[in-house]
Amino acid sequence: MLAVVMSGAGNFGALQVGALETLLEMGVRPDLVVGTSAGAINAVYFACDPTLEGVRNLGKAWRPVGVREVGIPALLAGVRRLITRKDSLIDSLALAEFLADRLPTGVETFGQLAEMNNVRAYAVAVCMETETLTVFGDHDDDRLLDGLMASAAIPPYFPPWKVGDRLYLDGGVYSKLPIRVAIERGARQVIAIDVRYAMGTRDQAHGMLGIGSYAVSLMVEHQAAKEIESARVTGASIHHLCLEAPSDVDFWDFSQAERLVESGREMAQRALEVEPLKIEPFWRLWLRGLFPGLKDRVSR
Repeated sequence: MLAVVMSGAGNFGALQVGALETLLEMGVRPDLVVGTSAGAINAVYFACDPTLEGVRNLGKAWRPVGVREVGIPALLAGVRRLITRKDSLIDSLALAEFLADRLPTGVETFGQLAEMNNVRAYAVAVCMETETLTVFGDHDDDRLLDGLMASAAIPPYFPPWKVGDRLYLDGGVYSKLPIRVAIERGARQVIAIDVRYAMGTRDQAHGMLGIGSYAVSLMVEHQAAKEIESARVTGASIHHLCLEAPSDVDFWDFSQAERLVESGREMAQRALEVEPLKIEPFWRLWLRGLFPGLKDRVSR
C-alpha cells in the first residue's frame, strides 16, 4: 500500500496542499493518508475527495481561515484567560464549527469516510490520561470531528479535546511526522510531506518569543529525524519531501494561504526534479520487508 503522511504544520499546512497537487498531477494515488495536527486536517479532507479537483478545492478552503475560525493569540485576552485558569489561549469551538461545516453531509465517522473513496485516513493525537499515542481512524466508529480536533489541540493555543471521559492533545507532542503509524497500518511505500521549522526559523530567533519558538522547532525536527530513522529499518520505501516554512510568515498568520499553496507546489516540484519519486513494485517491497537489513534503499 502507498501512504501519504503529513506533518504538523499550523498555518503552513497550506504548503502541503500545494505539494499534494503536484503529486496528484504526477499520478500518485495513495491508499491511505496519515497526518498530525494541520496534516491530519489535510489528510481527512483529502480522503473526502482524493482527486486533483478535490485538492484544489482544499486549497480554496484554506483561504477563508482567519480570526473567527482559529482566533489570534492576543496579549490582553491571553492574560485574562491565564488569570482565570483557562486551559488555553483560544477557545476552539469556532474551529470545530468551521471543520464540521466542511465535512461531507452524512459522513461522520472514519469508517464512512473510507467507504466513500476507498482511501483510509488517520489522525494522530496524544491521550493525556494514558500518555500514549492515539490514532483516530483505527476504529470505524471514530468520529471525524473528534480526530481532527484532538490532533490539532496544540497547547497552549487550543484546549485539550474531550472524547468520552478522556482528553487529547495535538499529535505533534509525540509524533510530528507519523511515518510509523502508516507503516504499522500496512503501508510499504510512504511519501512524507514534511513542513520544517513551522514553529519558528533560525532567522526569526530574536527576542524571547522568537528564540523560544525556534527552540520548539529544533525539538520537533529532531523528533521527526528519529521517526524517519526508526522507519528505515522496517524496509518500507520512504520518500521524504521537505517543505521549508518561509521565515517572512509568522506562525499563526493564516492570511497567506493562497501564497503558501503555490509556494508548496513550487517547492515540491523542485524537490521532485532533484530526487524523482519512485513507486516500487510490490514484490520488491515484499522482499525488503522480509530482509530489511540486507540493503538500505530508502529514499532520503
